[in-house]
Amino acid sequence: MKIVCGTDFSQHAVEAANVAATLATRLNDTLVIVHVFDVTRYELISKELLDHLRDKRQERLRREAGRLRRAGATVEEELLSGSPATALADFAAKSPARLIVVSSLGHIAPSRWFVGSVAERVAQISRVPTLVVRGDGAFKAWARGERALNILVGYDFSAGSDAALRWTAVLREIGPRKITVASLAWPPQETWRLGIGDDSSLLDNPPAVQELLERELLKQCDEVLGNVKAQIRVAAAWGRPNPQLIELARTEHADLMVIGTNRRHGVERFWLGSVSRGILHHAPMGVACIPASTAGDHTPGRIPVFKRVLVPTDFSKFGNQAIPFAYSTLYRRGVICLLHVLEPTRFRARAGEVQRKQIKKIEEQLRALIPSEAEARLLITKVGGCGESPAFDGHRSGGGTFRR
Repeated sequence: MKIVCGTDFSQHAVEAANVAATLATRLNDTLVIVHVFDVTRYELISKELLDHLRDKRQERLRREAGRLRRAGATVEEELLSGSPATALADFAAKSPARLIVVSSLGHIAPSRWFVGSVAERVAQISRVPTLVVRGDGAFKAWARGERALNILVGYDFSAGSDAALRWTAVLREIGPRKITVASLAWPPQETWRLGIGDDSSLLDNPPAVQELLERELLKQCDEVLGNVKAQIRVAAAWGRPNPQLIELARTEHADLMVIGTNRRHGVERFWLGSVSRGILHHAPMGVACIPASTAGDHTPGRIPVFKRVLVPTDFSKFGNQAIPFAYSTLYRRGVICLLHVLEPTRFRARAGEVQRKQIKKIEEQLRALIPSEAEARLLITKVGGCGESPAFDGHRSGGGTFRR
């Protein structure tokens, strides 16, 4: 495998290259040191001058590759042309690489400040995990076996978060690490979703709710990480999770934050509300951005395979028509989750009782919509009704637990 490190020859890029070389050596990988020559920064100059500048960049790249070879790494060098973030992400995907390493800061033209750093843009669009380095001291000491690497994984029950958890398993090939898995919960939403407690506490989760949230997170960690030990933290939170996750990382003295990302294209790449982008911009420690699995990105000639499909319905004619079609997309042992969302009751004193009765009725209606051939095709059906409430992060479903 290969590790790709982007450099602009700044001091911060040198630190990132040191980390990349250390990781590549410990993993027996080849390090590819890449510089992207952005010709758009040089307008209205002659071809001769442009060639001269390119030759100078090539020479600096050779010197940097030579320095890393003397440190013991197996190094290749690559000079590319184009937009730095796009060229680097595309090159890593085609290599193929297991990791992109970039520095958090470097040389950036003032005209590009409004869209953030190259590191932020690479992390948003890359199919390959991206490690954004802020200082190389902790990583060097960890790779030498002098200390454990303290890692905080931001978890929101999404596919990207599962990928982030799985990625931490790779790090055990390098050295010891301490993993803390942190999840943020909005108290009113979780109180409604779980159907216990009350909504009188806006700043903290009621004890019973907190216990169930910790149990959910621990179960998910066990399923994804297996026998890898991890601490869990569930914290009540309001608003955007970026600053609160960063504060948790500070509290845990984390050397590295690991977060899942969704690859964005077009104008979505510049969406200022991105959780990962906010963390990349403000976190004082290194950040690893792990994209959700690209198994769903189908290559030409290959039929995608679905294992689990969620089908919401409002019980209208058109809503119900989607259900048989969903069953037709699955192979044996596939799981269909049928869902209907309920309006929250206005009678708070009887909210739990009223909602339980509603959910039971909804589940009966959903079961009646299961096609008769589903059992013969060994397809698994789960049904559930849930109470509607404002979502905290857009990834986690609210409401009742799906039942088989």
